[in-house]
Amino acid sequence: MSSTLQFTAISGAHNEDAVCYLLEIDEARILLDCGSYEDYSGEGLARLQRIARQVDAVLLSHPDMAHVGAYPLAYAKYGLTCPAYATQATHMMGALCMQDATKTLAASEEFTLFNEKDVEAAFDNVTPLQYSQPKALPGRHSHIVVTAHAAGHTIGGTIWTINNGAEDVLYALDYNHTKEEHLRRCSLMEGAEGMLSRRLTKPTLLITDALNATYNLATRKKRVECFLDSIGAVVKRGGNVLIPVDSAARVLEIAYVLNEWWPRERSRRDTHALCLLGGSARKMRSFAQSLVGWMASSVEGQMSDRDTKPFDLRHVSIVQTMAELDRKMRGDTRSRGRPRRAVVLAPVEGMSMGFSQELFLRWAGDKKNAVVMPQRGPPGSLARHLFSRWWDRTQNGRAADSPMRLELPVRLSRARVTVTVKRRVPLEGAELEAWIAQERRRKEQEAARDAMLKRKRDMLDDDEVSSDGDSDSEAPGRIDDMGPEAISEVDLATERLLSGQTYDLHIKGRESTRSLAAPGAGQFMFPFQEKMRRTDDYGEIYDVDEYAVKVENDDAGVMFDVDAVEEAEEAAAPEQPTKPVVEERRVQVNCQLAFVDMEGRVSGNSLCNILVNVIPKRLVLVHGSSASTKALADYCRDPSVQVTKDVYAPSVGEILNVSSGINAYQVQLADALFKQVRMVSLHGSTVGFVGGRIHYAQDAQVPTLDFDSAGLDSAWQPPVLVGDPRLSALRSALEKHGIATRFDSEATLICNSAVAIKRATSKRSNTDCIRILGNPTPDFYRIRTLVNEYLVAT
Repeated sequence: MSSTLQFTAISGAHNEDAVCYLLEIDEARILLDCGSYEDYSGEGLARLQRIARQVDAVLLSHPDMAHVGAYPLAYAKYGLTCPAYATQATHMMGALCMQDATKTLAASEEFTLFNEKDVEAAFDNVTPLQYSQPKALPGRHSHIVVTAHAAGHTIGGTIWTINNGAEDVLYALDYNHTKEEHLRRCSLMEGAEGMLSRRLTKPTLLITDALNATYNLATRKKRVECFLDSIGAVVKRGGNVLIPVDSAARVLEIAYVLNEWWPRERSRRDTHALCLLGGSARKMRSFAQSLVGWMASSVEGQMSDRDTKPFDLRHVSIVQTMAELDRKMRGDTRSRGRPRRAVVLAPVEGMSMGFSQELFLRWAGDKKNAVVMPQRGPPGSLARHLFSRWWDRTQNGRAADSPMRLELPVRLSRARVTVTVKRRVPLEGAELEAWIAQERRRKEQEAARDAMLKRKRDMLDDDEVSSDGDSDSEAPGRIDDMGPEAISEVDLATERLLSGQTYDLHIKGRESTRSLAAPGAGQFMFPFQEKMRRTDDYGEIYDVDEYAVKVENDDAGVMFDVDAVEEAEEAAAPEQPTKPVVEERRVQVNCQLAFVDMEGRVSGNSLCNILVNVIPKRLVLVHGSSASTKALADYCRDPSVQVTKDVYAPSVGEILNVSSGINAYQVQLADALFKQVRMVSLHGSTVGFVGGRIHYAQDAQVPTLDFDSAGLDSAWQPPVLVGDPRLSALRSALEKHGIATRFDSEATLICNSAVAIKRATSKRSNTDCIRILGNPTPDFYRIRTLVNEYLVAT
């Protein structure tokens, strides 16, 4: 049987938009990530809506907006209710990221695409997995197995392998080949002596990103030092530092680095506060502490220390509101009552809304302050605009292939930027009065409806309730099953009468209703319902809430759950009537600006080296600018590099046929034939040559390969090249034996200027082979012997 592979970029191709791709393996449709940034605009969502109901499975790679931002919307509104898979850490942190994004959007505009309940329902549909845990898709696609491998970059970040027996697909976006403070490096680098892991090499299809193809970085150690020095320089001159971050992904690494660095100098602890600002900051820290097993061994080692709690961030103050941050900066005993400055990690990373934008507007005008950006931000955001301005200011004259220069904070020329501010303002005047009147009517109706439902539940006739105790939930026509639309105007008027709000039961248009008036009388009658006692096997049922006595505990030593208290206070706080407004502000940027890459992605040079060693059969490049995508595609097509000749760089919406064209068949070997086969171990697999005839046994679904009575199985067969030997590796082996080698323009290996070695296709067997050309000289026979020995050894 042959497998058909098709790939479609829903969004995130030839650009840096959020990522979402559709992979079709035969009849199975697998959605690779489901991302969107906070603006929820663009044609990607329309494409996603068209195919959402046809998807069979969803794979989520990272817990950030670029990878999971559109998933709650697609689940709630587009019908993307198929099974979804993610690692446990991505599942928890992704849900937290989307909860925080929903709150931020609702606090700044009329956001109605989805709500927090939709987020909760969507991530309840996600099946959490562990690393290296194979998972077969359900139903008729059970032959497809997906496996998660560590990607670095974020906690729980995933490189996915998708295998159906005939095809092996490797999906690797946003991975990091180096170890960080709290994260391991990606599984690609788990091989011996720093080599790539052999279990993830030689896939039939590799899908990867070109985001950093032309983006070369200094070493991680130098970047971390520059990041901390930039913050330290601003702290020494008494300024505030804004660090825009996400809410649940890269913020963990940045907060951990700052927490380890902060106590090294006492002076900054007295004058500045290190704060993590966010409505979900405490929950994020709590989740991180429960996910220590997903972190680097250095963090896991803290579990053996009784005095240290893993990932406690003891030097980072968690603040959840701007008012709480203001109180923190007013001064405390450590600052002896003097106002303090602050180093604040604030979402959103793009500064398009949220706390980071609010602090930027507040601090941008002061020359002592600085904005230190660890991430470039989404395209079109304020952070990306500032990054572009910083790049033009500091990186002019840099060679294209040299690492990005590391600079301390600088000031921008022509430092005016336009900021779109979305916020909610309190209602005033007539708008406030109309809102109050509307709320009063709504609460009266809800109170009347709730009271009536409760009263009717209490007045159920015991004779109509079965004594077995389960009739209340099974009886047809129960009040519990009635929706608000089933409650009539008569019922509401009756409840107002019984509650003492009025002494007349007068319903418009119902004056002549006989059921409400006494026979032959012109007066309205008061409605009356006899209250029946409800009993069970133990006697009469009482409502214990009616007899509960409220007790206030004033003990000073009582411990309270901080999160529970805050949630209760938020629920008890009166709703403030607001309306959304949008305004454009021209901001004079007098503060300094710095960018130090802390994104945790592979750099351009390392990306090229990794692709050379992965050795994919076919390569699909996505998620990068057109320039970086073209540069990486040209590099991979270079014959001297030999990554692969089948390189694809699809546009958004383009459908690619990336099938291998290899036919795979499943047969059962007869026992007698199997005993005669000589098996050889090769690259972790066992291979052998067999010959025979195919026949179907009675009622057998799989054909059987048995001895050939005509003796064809013993006939001579041409040699077959097994595996994928590389001429570059063969070149290194020949040079070790003193053979001078070079590649010509046609990717032919020239040895001692007399023998040519090239890859070709055998006309007899139509298989790949290595052809050695040259005159029959001693060099020819020596080189041929070395090549044969190399092929046997590998």
